[in-house]
Amino acid sequence: MAPASVCFLGFFLLMARTGNAQEEFLDSLEGRVVISGTRLSLIPPSGWAQSNMFPGILKEDGRSVIQVYDLPDGNFFRDGNSFTTENFQSKGAHILAFKQLKVAGFPAKFCYMQGDSAKRIMALIFGDSTFSTTLIGLYPDTALSTGQAIRDVFASIHYKKAQAIDPFRTAPFIVDSEPWRFALYSKPLFIYSLDGKEPAPDRPFLTITPYPRKEGVSLQDVSEGLIIKDMENGLQNPILNHISLDSVNGYVAYEVEIRCELGGQTGVLYQFLASGGDYTIVIEGVANTDIESNVESFRKLAHTIRIKIQSQ
Repeated sequence: MAPASVCFLGFFLLMARTGNAQEEFLDSLEGRVVISGTRLSLIPPSGWAQSNMFPGILKEDGRSVIQVYDLPDGNFFRDGNSFTTENFQSKGAHILAFKQLKVAGFPAKFCYMQGDSAKRIMALIFGDSTFSTTLIGLYPDTALSTGQAIRDVFASIHYKKAQAIDPFRTAPFIVDSEPWRFALYSKPLFIYSLDGKEPAPDRPFLTITPYPRKEGVSLQDVSEGLIIKDMENGLQNPILNHISLDSVNGYVAYEVEIRCELGGQTGVLYQFLASGGDYTIVIEGVANTDIESNVESFRKLAHTIRIKIQSQ
């Protein structure tokens, strides 16, 4: 499910969006956290918590992380072919340890390496012919106790192949998505396409991203911040059209069409933002063909938004 195959506007959009809060939840073993959007659970060290920016956990000082990449349709024996000392060395890493082992009963590879002068990396991949899961631990070169904590996390891993992943369990929104179909979840993005498959080159797609609502920050401020981030990722010549601030289903809503260029191609980025309860919901549609009809289809979905209000 790598995003490299999506259309030109899609790649930067999928890579640039972060920021929604997701509830963490525990399995039947005390202290074991199921990483949101994955089939993996682990025991975080003291002072670590599940991140709301990516699948994984983050140390409270923000300097150390463990990121989780779970591919239920992957293949360890294929995906693990690039998990080699030679490949890491070719990217500038200094290998400190490498071994093959078993994790949660599955074949695995582990690599401990020095990245740049200030970071150490612990990488782990495990799985079988039906899935592959990778964990990347990053921590400061001087924090040796953190390195041992990351090893302990790796040793605590459980993986439930049969567990259904339901990202909508904690999703704070409801939409009527017809004719769009849910394709995949790449935290924090809920990604939709017309055929329900990973967005393909030059095909329109749509994302829904929940963000924590911030007092004193307007919807227009959020939109402009996203556009600035997109420009940092290569978006050029954005022209804003059909800007509106109105009420949609009882929520204050901001809407804009952004005609733009990326990689020498032109297209449209449609934005719809609405706030309710603890969340601002951002709906974005991307198209570089049939722009008018696709924008209308994006708008039709956006205007069905319902935001779940958490009980106090």
